[in-house]
Order: sequence, then structure tokens, then C-alpha cells
Amino acid sequence: MKTNALPPPDKALDWSHLLKDMWMHGMSVHNIEPHLAESHIDSARDSMIEVFTRRNEARTVRPSAFLACARQTYFSVKGEDSGKMPDNIGPTFAVGHLLHELSYAAVKSALPGGFSAHTEVPVHLPQWWPKQDKFNQKGHVDMLIIAEDRAACAPYLNEDQPKSMLIDFKTMGGFSYKKHGKTVWGEDPDAFGYLAQVAVYADALGQINDGAIIAGINRDSLVQPLAPRFIAPEALKDELARVKIALDMALEQNDPGEEFLVRHGKDAHFQCGRGGRPGYCPFKKVCKENPTRDGD
Repeated sequence: MKTNALPPPDKALDWSHLLKDMWMHGMSVHNIEPHLAESHIDSARDSMIEVFTRRNEARTVRPSAFLACARQTYFSVKGEDSGKMPDNIGPTFAVGHLLHELSYAAVKSALPGGFSAHTEVPVHLPQWWPKQDKFNQKGHVDMLIIAEDRAACAPYLNEDQPKSMLIDFKTMGGFSYKKHGKTVWGEDPDAFGYLAQVAVYADALGQINDGAIIAGINRDSLVQPLAPRFIAPEALKDELARVKIALDMALEQNDPGEEFLVRHGKDAHFQCGRGGRPGYCPFKKVCKENPTRDGD
């Protein structure tokens, strides 16, 4: 019998607040189940070692890479060099793997009766996803929580909430963590493609009508709470439609131009590396060398 589960809140919650409370409760040394901590730390080990022993630059288009803007997709399919990851990026990825696995252990430890939590859920990409060699065909989602017994879950989960919720954990530096908390998902620039990734996976798993959660972990201050942000179904569907257009244009070898800048204007300079900013786009050099709009 579980003794460390999250106690019932004063009133039933939505998925975001429930996830936050479970994560915070389960991360306590008093509440995390030792066998879950050991199991998930063991799972993180191989991934942490691999980031120091194998280069991991993306070579294929996948939901987690090259979908942030249509021109990224186009350049990737065309075979343009996406640049190299910094040689010293290994520790950042290693910490990310560990924090993901500890998050799994924490949520599972705090999970009340009536719920089930599934981690590293395999995903076969949808039928509409291109089948060419340039495209990855499989992926995984971090977590899927299901309210198996709605009566048992009722003290925790509001009755207007969907039965299940897809969750994508993201480790972030302090600045990105703050920005994540203020981002209007579906409207603001999304340099890392978080929204595209979760939209494709939600569609593949039949979860898109329930929405999804992007949950930020502040790796610079681990005493900070989890920052879950619910992404509404409408935002996921709009992003999915954009991704499909981007894929079609890339396959037709039709350069979409600087559409990210068109959509977001100067707000995109932080992502694109314009206006003297460093930028996060792997294709910023070739993109800047091939302008398509006057005045840029």
C-alpha cells in the first residue's frame, strides 16, 4: 500500500496544478519512493554516459528537431549543414536526463490511487508524417497520466478535466524558465520547437483534443517548483497545421523564406540570431546568407 501519495487537496485541481503538486510532493526526500529513485537513476545512467561518448547532432527531421520554423524544415531536408553542438554541451544534456528520470520517480511516488503514470511512452508517427529516409519514424513522450478510476480520482482532479494528459518535461536555464512562465504558447516565438513536438506526438497518440502540458524544470535553481503550462487543443491543432504545410513545402523543395520572422517580427531576433543576438537556430548562417525579404 502506498504511504507517500499526495494528500487530497482542499478542492479538486486541473491537470497543471495537480502535476505541480505531485512533482513537488514526490521530490521531497520524505516522500520519494527509494526503489523508484534507484530505478530511474539507473535508467538515466546510460543516457548520461552517452552524451559524453557519442556526438548527437540531429541528422533527420523529427518532432523534436527542425520543426520550429518552416525554413528549418526546408534546409534540413535539402541537406544543409545544421552546425555542430558545442563540445562542452555534454553536462547540460546529462543533467537534463537525470532531472527527467527524477521527475518520473517523483510523480510516480506521489501518484494517488486511481491514477496510472506511463513514462517514455513509444510513439509511432502519424500516417501523414513523411516516410522518406530524411525523417525519423519513431519517438517517445515523457509521460502520460491516466485517471483510470474517476471516482477515486475525484478528490484530486476536477470533473471537467480530460481523462488523460500528455506531459513533456523540459529542463531550462533560469532565464528560459522565467520566459516559459510568460510565453503565450501558440502565439509567441518557439525557437526550440517545443510546441511542434508536443503537437505531433499528441496527434499520434490521439490526445490532441485533450491538450497537453509542457512542464519546465529550472536546472539553475532546483528548489524552484515545476512550471507546467497547459497547451490548449486549439493551439496544438494550429501548430499541427503549420507543421504539415512546412513539411509539404520542404518535400516540394519550395523555400518558405523567413516565415518565422514574418510571423513574429523582431520578437524572433532572440531565436534567429538577428539584431546582434546570438540566436538558437541551427541554420542561422545559411538563412541570413539567403534573405528573401527587403529590409532584413
